[in-house]
Amino acid sequence: MKNYTPLAIVFAFLLTISNISCSKKDDGVGMSQTQMIQGHWNINRIQLRIYYNGVFAKDTIIKQTPKPENFVDFSGGDGFEYRFNTTTSDIGSYQIVHGDSVISVTSGKTYRWKILTIIPTLFTVMSTGTDPAFPGATVETYHTLVK
Repeated sequence: MKNYTPLAIVFAFLLTISNISCSKKDDGVGMSQTQMIQGHWNINRIQLRIYYNGVFAKDTIIKQTPKPENFVDFSGGDGFEYRFNTTTSDIGSYQIVHGDSVISVTSGKTYRWKILTIIPTLFTVMSTGTDPAFPGATVETYHTLVK
């Protein structure tokens, strides 16, 4: 009687590889930018790049202390909610401008973000401005958001 065990193992291995290589990736093909932006995004990282008189001086990542969660939420309409290291949120509205920027207006602050990357699971944005913690500096702020 023949032993078919090695043949069954090889077949199972080939079937597994076939399923892995043919699985569909969620790369956002067919989705609009608006559809990809909408939803609840966790803040994975906020990075600051500090410049004095146009000369790079420092690169730092802001420590996260979620209370209980750091996130950005873009609702299906134009609703916007931002919370980072606090128990209260900045709540307002947002709009996509020229397909490359998101401007969110809340009662306490206006967020002006240049879109760097947008796919269904990763959204990176950047803004340039000043920060009272770094007097006289130009600060580039990079947000990395994930679903």
